[in-house]
Amino acid sequence: MTIEEILAGESKNVEFKENLPEKSIKYMKSVVAFANGTGGKIIFGIADKTREVIGFDKEDVFKKMDAIANAVSDSCEPAIIPDITLRTVDGKTVIVAEISEGRQRP
Repeated sequence: MTIEEILAGESKNVEFKENLPEKSIKYMKSVVAFANGTGGKIIFGIADKTREVIGFDKEDVFKKMDAIANAVSDSCEPAIIPDITLRTVDGKTVIVAEISEGRQRP
């Protein structure tokens, strides 16, 4: 994820979330939509309106990654396995959850 991709903004395959929402349903709809479509990325740690890179503390980031993985695997049938990675953008750590196109639609 480059700063240029972030500045391009959200699209049908890219969604920004400023923080990890308390209720996973707020991003689970996007996960299912990406799996039912051509795939996509949800980038946590970027403000969707302003495209400002917020990032996460290094101490919290792995707990947040686990929470995303658990929410996706627990909420979808058939199971969706996201590719969750860390990226550094403007010196801040963001979480990228990449959802592949589903073989079996959830």
